[in-house]
Amino acid sequence: MTAPSPASPATYGSRAHWDGVHALLEDRALLEDGGSVRPKAAGALLDHMAAVADRLAGADGVVMDLGAGQGALARALAQPAPAHPASTQPGRLVIASDIAAGPLAAIRAPGIAGLVADAARPALKPGVVDLITCLRGLWTLPDPAGVLTAMAGLLAPGGHILVQLWDRPARCRLIGTGAALLGKVLPDLTRPAGEAGPFDIDPDGLAALAAPAGLELVAIEDGAATAEIGDAAGYWREFDALAETAAAARLRAPAALQARLDAALPGVLDRVLPRGDDAAVWQAPIAWHLCTLAPRMAPEPVTPTG
Repeated sequence: MTAPSPASPATYGSRAHWDGVHALLEDRALLEDGGSVRPKAAGALLDHMAAVADRLAGADGVVMDLGAGQGALARALAQPAPAHPASTQPGRLVIASDIAAGPLAAIRAPGIAGLVADAARPALKPGVVDLITCLRGLWTLPDPAGVLTAMAGLLAPGGHILVQLWDRPARCRLIGTGAALLGKVLPDLTRPAGEAGPFDIDPDGLAALAAPAGLELVAIEDGAATAEIGDAAGYWREFDALAETAAAARLRAPAALQARLDAALPGVLDRVLPRGDDAAVWQAPIAWHLCTLAPRMAPEPVTPTG
């Protein structure tokens, strides 16, 4: 039976959608191994997200990674981190939550529990989570504001939600270039009407989405990386690790179409990316915001005088 198109408007964001995407990308969970194949840009983003999350969660907090996928961030948060170098986080529990069951089944690491659930119906008791992380995922949700409301209800006192957003498109040409090229030849990558895209939610937009849930934006930490691209294979390796739905659509395309994309890519990169010191290498930038949300503090009562 043929799997549904990974970007079909009928299934986008559904369990079938993400099961299909992860089935094609299951061999690309390389971010946590630190090896030579580690995509530079996605690895830099993962390291930054893990470092900020580790500071917020503490050594013994309960962390829920929303949209955990194949578990790269969950694994990173279950490991000893610079903020707690002498600790193996014996008290920390990381809940890897995703609507797709397939990738969660492959996560095998101490301190990680898998939870197959819709983000809008998280199936956890209220008030039990110290930190909720959302890496490369908020804009993929059918109802981001509703999910933020559901997540706010899970927070323990003093808890936080850490959301990653992309910077403006001009600073994210690593993903924007490939997405534009693929969109011209793969009609299924056209977003359903009303669905947010990766650049449609900025920090101000996040604050507006979070306000009805009683959340406020309390901190923003920016990051950036530049991937050095030498050929089509190197570009797609970096791109695929950051844009899973588009990557799955490309891999599902006929081999002849993939070959045409590879042949066209160098000309496209020449038009939009600068060369590095090595003239044979393109410099592909990516930039992001790590946004921390917290429950809005109630104003202090005013004590009458007189």
